[in-house]
Amino acid sequence: MRSNARTCFLAVALLSLVASGAVAQPTSVAPFPRGLSGTLAFQSDKVTNSNPSGRVRLYTIDLASGAVTALGTGGDWDDEQPRWSPDGRRVAFKSNRGGSYNLYVMDADGRNVERLTDHAGNDHDPTWLLDGESMVFTSDRDRGIGRNDLYRLWFADGRVERLTVYFEGRAIMPSVSPDGNWVAFVAQTFPYEGGWAYQVHVLELATRQTWPFDVTGPGCWPNWSPDGQSIAHVWMGTGPTRIQVVSSFGIDPVAVPGEATRWHYYPDWSPDSRLLALSVSPEHHEGEDWDLAIADPSRSLPFQRLTTGSGNDRLPDWKPR
Repeated sequence: MRSNARTCFLAVALLSLVASGAVAQPTSVAPFPRGLSGTLAFQSDKVTNSNPSGRVRLYTIDLASGAVTALGTGGDWDDEQPRWSPDGRRVAFKSNRGGSYNLYVMDADGRNVERLTDHAGNDHDPTWLLDGESMVFTSDRDRGIGRNDLYRLWFADGRVERLTVYFEGRAIMPSVSPDGNWVAFVAQTFPYEGGWAYQVHVLELATRQTWPFDVTGPGCWPNWSPDGQSIAHVWMGTGPTRIQVVSSFGIDPVAVPGEATRWHYYPDWSPDSRLLALSVSPEHHEGEDWDLAIADPSRSLPFQRLTTGSGNDRLPDWKPR
């Protein structure tokens, strides 16, 4: 009887830990910030009882309550870069569950996973066009590892067209403008410290012409605001990176408030183009420990953390309204 009672107690305790997020998922801060709304999808490699090897898995966080929920089941592979569809009913992501990285999509509840690309190369950075009929992504399928270009996938017939062919290194991290005419992305073209750093560029889809945002200096992870007026990106000029906002023409740079001693990455606009979700870490690469946060470019609201604890919580994507 004692053995059965102890087993029952442990089972109840484990279920309690899972429900609180202590075992099964990343941990939100307590007390959680008030006055926020909406849902973020994100990735995390937090080691848990159900993920002892620290595989990258997908989650959502409810900004009204701080509740974290697993998105999909996960497995002995990495699911990364979640991106909500324009109607908020599906989530695109990349996964190496088939060997190389390919693009997938699933329902907003994690069900009905469907493979979008099937190639021996590696596909990354899924980015929906607002009409939901196509997607821009990054791939090394034509030039090999470390030599990426931008591509466009049409859902109706699976057709893939190459958008860039002339960058020496990488063309990566696309973000499509709300009108579907432009793609902000990153290429290694900026002369910096004896080499070439990432620099934000814009591509016109109709003509395939591109040009760099010279005033930004070294930068990466551009994200176009839903109102089409601004692009947030990581500014990589000195020390720990910070988030910077420029106009859609790449001018009038404004630094976004954050934490002076931490690295700031992966900005993503709220649906009303008012706030930015992002990740912060005390280090980049070695010793990194990324947590989700919210920043207000207008400085009306304080900088606020959303998650805490071990594991790298990254690449937040705000669910459309």
